[in-house]
Amino acid sequence: MRAVITALALSLVTGPALADEVALLIGNDRYDALDRVEAARGIDDAGAALRRAGVEVITLEDADRGAIFDAVRRFEGRIDEADALAVGLVGRFAEVGGETWFLPADAQGASPVDAAASGMPLSLLAELLGEMPGRAVMVLGAPGEVGDIDLPQGVMLAQGEPDAALRYIEDRLAQPGARLTGAEDMSFDGFVSNSLVFIQQDQPAATPTAPANDAEAAYWALTQQRDNADAYAAYLSRYPDGRYATEAQAELDRQSQSPEEQLASAEEALGLGRDARQAVQRDLSVLGYDTRGIDGIFGSGTRGAIRGWQQSRGFEPTGYLTQAQVDALDAQGAERREAQRAQDEALWAEMGQERSEAELQAYLERFPGGFHAEEANRLLTEIRNSQAADDGATERERQIWRATQQENSADGYRRYIAAFPDGEFVGAARAAIAGLEGQVQQPQQPQQQSPIQAPAPQDSANAQEEARLGLTPITRRAVETRLEALGFQPGAVDGTFDQQTRAALRRYQQSAGLPQTGYVNQVTAVRLLADTLRDVLR
Repeated sequence: MRAVITALALSLVTGPALADEVALLIGNDRYDALDRVEAARGIDDAGAALRRAGVEVITLEDADRGAIFDAVRRFEGRIDEADALAVGLVGRFAEVGGETWFLPADAQGASPVDAAASGMPLSLLAELLGEMPGRAVMVLGAPGEVGDIDLPQGVMLAQGEPDAALRYIEDRLAQPGARLTGAEDMSFDGFVSNSLVFIQQDQPAATPTAPANDAEAAYWALTQQRDNADAYAAYLSRYPDGRYATEAQAELDRQSQSPEEQLASAEEALGLGRDARQAVQRDLSVLGYDTRGIDGIFGSGTRGAIRGWQQSRGFEPTGYLTQAQVDALDAQGAERREAQRAQDEALWAEMGQERSEAELQAYLERFPGGFHAEEANRLLTEIRNSQAADDGATERERQIWRATQQENSADGYRRYIAAFPDGEFVGAARAAIAGLEGQVQQPQQPQQQSPIQAPAPQDSANAQEEARLGLTPITRRAVETRLEALGFQPGAVDGTFDQQTRAALRRYQQSAGLPQTGYVNQVTAVRLLADTLRDVLR
């Protein structure tokens, strides 16, 4: 496997400082377990074209997971000193649970688990590009279409076939002053503006200042008085290389923006950082609007939630916020959280000191991540363990046995036997293994086969969805480790999803704006792993 990392610093020039453009390019042609993407071999040529134009470039070819992460860290370290950012990825991608992943050369497949375990989430790269709104572009080259990507404000996405993406990098990104839109073999999304360029064209040296009363100065004064797009266009037509051409072009670009671009620019001027954007998403989520996660990225999910909230409050549903709306949303979110807390406390107090199993279950169904959820789970476990004493099986063993039956695999039954060698359902587990492996074997303890009741229909459906993921013990421990690191208290990190783990999953899902099932599905698994990758890079 070959990983070539090159970086070229811009030299200093006299006069006005040239922009520091930084680009990260990764092209994966040869995969260990996936079909080749032969056009990706051209990534080095694309990087060379950018370097000739004075861009600082980090280039990788046939990169494994470790090399990709090292390169992303290097790219992140250059953001503060850059004036424009670009990320170009050519190879294979996988879409899982609303997240799109770029697959490393050592990926063992493109399944949900493979993608989440080894891939690079595009939302993370988009988040880095979002640090420079209006001067950031992501270029994707893939056989076929890449999945939907939630883009931060001010980030443009260009995507096409691998060879088209590489041509685009050489013909557009590497050419000073070249417009980034308009390539017929590429599609565009996000911040699409005809005035967007990656490398600013050098301005000609300033000519000596003419007297203030000359014709151009007088014409410029009149242009400023009129202050509209037609006036600035007329000035540029008359004085294309004039003393005020740069200022005129900037004003023309601003006044020629579409209504949506003007709204985006106004919101951008608010200076909402990642924490502030996450606060907005939390407010929307607590008010019942689905933002598709609380990650600080205002993608299509958050924009849709903003529009829904604006419409409910009588605002024009633009999907972009003003400062007054941010303040109103913050106040409404705080009010709703306070109301939820009051309802939580009232229900808990209403149950009194002797809380029944039904009352505790009802509380957890209404407030899965509530202020007393941990205590409710503890009390519920104690009650169920006491009830199960006559049958000789603890509630934890029963829960694990139910999950094992849902999985219905020989490995799953062996894990149960290893965890409970003297358990109540060992005989049934051995019989199930024999049946699955085609052996003729009678159960050793037929009278002990699962006396438990079937789980509730909604739990059964969620458990089946979790079982279809095929989570290995290592993956289960990774989920528990992540929940523990985030402070959600999953209990023992042993690869077994007991009641405490389910409660921790519900609390995490609530914090992330996801359905609070307590079970792992594709969205929850992907979001947990994507959040882990973000923390690795910080």
